[in-house]
Amino acid sequence: MKKDSVQAPHLEAPQLRVLLAMSRELFQTDEAASSLELVGRALVEIIQPESTLLLLRGFRLDIVGFDNRGHTRAAGTDDPMYAPGVAMLPGVDAAAGINGGRQFQQVDARTLALAVPAYAAVAILVAAWDHDLEPAELERYRYSMLTVLELAAAALGKIEARSSLERLVLTQSEQIASTSVTHAAELAKLGETASEMHMLSLTDVLTGLYNRRGFFVQAEHLFKVARRKRARSAVIFADIDGLKQINDELGHDSGDGVIRDAGAVFHQSFRQADVVSRIGGDEFVAYTLDDEQPDVILARLRANLRAFNLMQERPYEVSMSAGIVQCDPGGEQTLSDYLLLADEQMYAQKRSRLH
Repeated sequence: MKKDSVQAPHLEAPQLRVLLAMSRELFQTDEAASSLELVGRALVEIIQPESTLLLLRGFRLDIVGFDNRGHTRAAGTDDPMYAPGVAMLPGVDAAAGINGGRQFQQVDARTLALAVPAYAAVAILVAAWDHDLEPAELERYRYSMLTVLELAAAALGKIEARSSLERLVLTQSEQIASTSVTHAAELAKLGETASEMHMLSLTDVLTGLYNRRGFFVQAEHLFKVARRKRARSAVIFADIDGLKQINDELGHDSGDGVIRDAGAVFHQSFRQADVVSRIGGDEFVAYTLDDEQPDVILARLRANLRAFNLMQERPYEVSMSAGIVQCDPGGEQTLSDYLLLADEQMYAQKRSRLH
């Protein structure tokens, strides 16, 4: 399966090794302090900032600072990086000079700010350097910071969800005589926060669709149900046409825009019960149940793409190649096997369109 991604050209082998080690160690620790040490160390090794600030939005807004050695430092609302960080939160008044709710912001020549997810930030990272950033540095640091922030938010979200449950058990033991209304309110607040953190770990921050992990978590359950009930199902694999050319000619902001647009059109082409995700830079996959006419899905996708390009004013057209494979309810293939087969079908279609 192709692994082309808009992030790949910006991450060199040493950076990738650091990120791989960080992700492996993050999901092996259950302590927030240890996780923060890993984040600080990775930031220093990858982007060498003079100072960084991490904001985490849960029951409250937690503020964590890192120095130029990656060690945690004292930080509060008076930190010079606090204001641009808070400005990334959704709902912040844009009249302040920085648009709230954006995923990426170059605050000044030496300072960058990132938020995940872009549409409802729960984690924000602000980094400052002791020199003006060159364009190449800006792009490299932007994608490196985004990867570190996604990993940190998912790991810390897992720890926070577990800690929240432990705090709830303790609270219930100490306040057993409290009214049922009080308990219901606490449970609702806990459920909301735990659900938000869980969804962050399953969601692609750019499109709002499921990410690769989210796809397999959701689709594997439906796949097993379909096999048990001998029901028909299908896997659809799609790839954006010409994304590299758009990145090269119009820039990566336009590249991100075409990914968001393609994700919206792809999602629109399926039912609410289907599992739709972005699993790579320009790759999308869907799993659908009870579909005896798979070609109808591809026709619907093509029609939706035509309608989008006619209705929307963009400096690019959104085009996708797609392949579809029906799953044999009595077969032995896994969901991953069908994903590979659908990928092959997609490439066959792409090749046929080029000749």
